[in-house]
Amino acid sequence: MSDQELTERLINGIVNRLSSEIEEWSNNLRLKAEAELMDGVKAVIDKYADTLENIEKEINMDREYRLYNETMNAKRERLSVIESAYAEVVSKVRERLSSMRGTNDYKKFLRNSILWATSIIESKQLVITASKADEDMVNEIISELNLDATVNTTDKDLLGVIVSSSDGSIKVDATLDSRLSLMEHQIKTLLTHIAATLKSEA
Repeated sequence: MSDQELTERLINGIVNRLSSEIEEWSNNLRLKAEAELMDGVKAVIDKYADTLENIEKEINMDREYRLYNETMNAKRERLSVIESAYAEVVSKVRERLSSMRGTNDYKKFLRNSILWATSIIESKQLVITASKADEDMVNEIISELNLDATVNTTDKDLLGVIVSSSDGSIKVDATLDSRLSLMEHQIKTLLTHIAATLKSEA
């Protein structure tokens, strides 16, 4: 083999090796670039995924907060309506009972109120506080029931009576307002039920 052939062969070998190394380096560089690109893309995706997740959480929290607010507002509105309805019912009952003053039905109401209070105090020696408008009727009832009672009158518009033991140790509020107060929860529950029934029928 001549020197020229040896030289060409050596050059070709070097060129081939360089080409191979360049190709390998290029492939490695491409793979590295792709890997770096993928890492970059993944980082971006992760970044925005976290952001999107946070946004989703914020949206869910906002939705839950708004739902909670709407629920609470609805509850407050319903309670307000029930309170208004209750106040109106109490007012109507007071008006109705007040209009019955002087009638046998009102006397029966006073009589039952006094009997209820007497059963709690367990004594016929009583002090009865009543509205001035009811004084005569209360005295009639005391006489009919054979009670040893003193009647005190007040300018307040009591619908009913306040009965105390003679020594003042026991006091029973047998007025309409007191009895309605004891029934407040029951009345409001009934109003809520009526409202729900009317809504379902609408």
